[in-house]
Amino acid sequence: MACRTPDVERVADKHVKAQEQIDKLEVSLKSKNEEYKKEFFEEIDQNLADAKITDGKQLDYNNQIKVEYTSEFSLDKIAKVVIAAVNAAVAANNPASPTPGMDKEAVEAYTAVVNTVAEAAKSKSTSAASYSFTMTRLCPGMYSFLMAKSTSILDDETFGTEAVSATVVYYRVMQSIDDIKNEAKWGLAVIDAKNLLDMKVIQVALTQRLASGEIDLDTWVDLDSKYEGIIQMLKDRLAEHGWEAPLEDHEAFINLDKHIGETKTAINTLKGMSVRHQRVAKHIERRLSSSNFLQLN
Repeated sequence: MACRTPDVERVADKHVKAQEQIDKLEVSLKSKNEEYKKEFFEEIDQNLADAKITDGKQLDYNNQIKVEYTSEFSLDKIAKVVIAAVNAAVAANNPASPTPGMDKEAVEAYTAVVNTVAEAAKSKSTSAASYSFTMTRLCPGMYSFLMAKSTSILDDETFGTEAVSATVVYYRVMQSIDDIKNEAKWGLAVIDAKNLLDMKVIQVALTQRLASGEIDLDTWVDLDSKYEGIIQMLKDRLAEHGWEAPLEDHEAFINLDKHIGETKTAINTLKGMSVRHQRVAKHIERRLSSSNFLQLN
């Protein structure tokens, strides 16, 4: 059975129609499982090829479904399942390590990755949706892949004015002996830096969702605050790492810069709406004009 947040579960318990609608969402995702799996594996093959890895070996593969209101950001249960599976795979294939598996810092970093991918899938923005797949090098020779897909339903009589989303997260852990031999220089700082850029793209896309009417103002305020908290957490960790490597040529950086243009269009839309929307527009303008928005510190 898919995981459901308490708010959604309470509605389902009280209304037969709500339960039926939720079941439809879950069935809709499950019916496309083979299609999504094929897409996921093809994306993995392409990323491995780009990284010049030809000996990828699967250690684990599975998926998890979460049902929640669009404004909710509570993917901890999915993240814990994914982290546990990844951690077990790392430990099983590196038993000689004094502390086999991922350390606390690595777990925190990867939890943010899981949440970013899943939240990106919930967005209708093309700029954010492009981050619903990620490849992460956990350690030499060990890679984890994530892909998320989401579907939603809006039924005022059953759930109120907010949409309910069902998100499925696919995860796969793979090992490469060639990668160990190559001894490429990766680390937790690289994971955090990329995830920070991805999270900024999703935050930018949030304004587009508000302007299009996909979410309301209260939802925007709540989600923007949560995104900002994650962004600050990643910035703090990068500061601890002493991160100095430039990312101006990184694909995520280039996409962030490109999609800021889409958000400026959304800002103009918000300026023609209510006073509160106009305040949000001014707030976003100040954020985008900040000298460090396109930086990692």
